[in-house]
Amino acid sequence: MLCNSINLDNCIKCSDCNAVCPVSIVYPAYPGPKNLGPELERLRLEGISCDTDWIEYCLNCYRCNLVCPNQVDISGMINMAKAHHKKPLIRKMRDFWFSRPWLLGRLLTIMPRLTNLMLNIRPVRLLMSRLLKISSNRIFPIYIDSDINVPIHDVPKSDSVIFFLGCSIRYNQPDLGRKVVLFLQRIGIKSVNIFSGCCGLPALANGDIKEARVRARSNTEYLIKDVLAGSFVVAACTSCGHMLKTCFDGLLDEDSDMKHKVQKIAKSTFDFGEFLMSRSDLFLFDNNISSSNLRIAYHAPCHQISQGIGRPWFHLLKRIPNLQIEDLDAGCCGMSGTFGFKEEKYKISMDIGQRLFDSIRDVNPQMVVTECATCRMQIEHGVKIKTIHPAELLLDLISAKT
Repeated sequence: MLCNSINLDNCIKCSDCNAVCPVSIVYPAYPGPKNLGPELERLRLEGISCDTDWIEYCLNCYRCNLVCPNQVDISGMINMAKAHHKKPLIRKMRDFWFSRPWLLGRLLTIMPRLTNLMLNIRPVRLLMSRLLKISSNRIFPIYIDSDINVPIHDVPKSDSVIFFLGCSIRYNQPDLGRKVVLFLQRIGIKSVNIFSGCCGLPALANGDIKEARVRARSNTEYLIKDVLAGSFVVAACTSCGHMLKTCFDGLLDEDSDMKHKVQKIAKSTFDFGEFLMSRSDLFLFDNNISSSNLRIAYHAPCHQISQGIGRPWFHLLKRIPNLQIEDLDAGCCGMSGTFGFKEEKYKISMDIGQRLFDSIRDVNPQMVVTECATCRMQIEHGVKIKTIHPAELLLDLISAKT
């Protein structure tokens, strides 16, 4: 089972979860995670039908889980309800593809130039809006067909890292992936093995539990051998890191052997910034980085917060000489992966992001940095300011020094 219903009665109806829910804050009609999670879960467990379209409006941000004083798995309950939710045919077709970015990426990078041309033509976007209920206001990311080829050395596994590429870096930002690999090698990780599988979070968020379990199982079987041999798993996408650390356990918990494997992988998985923070002495940070007079703002994505690792990139970037950096601390951006692409959710997505947009305008930075690819898309869409992964800024400044 995906959620832990054993702790259902731990819910004391305090409404802390509703207070932090980004959708509830901007959309008063939304029932909130307390209702959609533990309250309706009691009815679902009794076999009472209580399916509702509201279940689709959960962002899957996990903020409700983080604030629950009794550790009720609210998000897990809602995700399980999503799996049983009956959708109209058009939304079902759309969400099938949104659940499989690995398949969509493969298809769209067969002829990437044609893909990028077509996806950014207004009439095509209007057609997708009519046929698939994809918002015509959204600009799709650029698709790039480029493999990240790096040499693999025969070294002990304790000196090895598996770089979990993820779909966004694989199909939209391979240059970022290449920079991450080269930097890992530079700090002494001689063997960096690249794994380009999909973490399964898009499937989970879109209610396709079967696909999410397939991804979780295939990722686990691929990673476990090297992890048991001493390798670390590093992810430069916060959603991939969140999935590897927190979600495989619930998806595969009916298989006791698999449960042990996913727990081992979770303990061996690091966000890229988290990994660098633990090894910053290896690359003599202060001596190898150029000074920068940039004024930037930092946004912490929901799935970075959910990992409980603090703000590693904010603290790494603060060490750059003369760099001015502001922690926005303005909540969820509202994009939530594919959520903001959906026609019926576009306005809610932008309303949620408004607080962040206003904070950015108040700070008036030259650039925004954030680890999440869809957060970057939302910020550039909302305030028209260049937004990059913090690793890009750090690695470019280190390269400039040497």
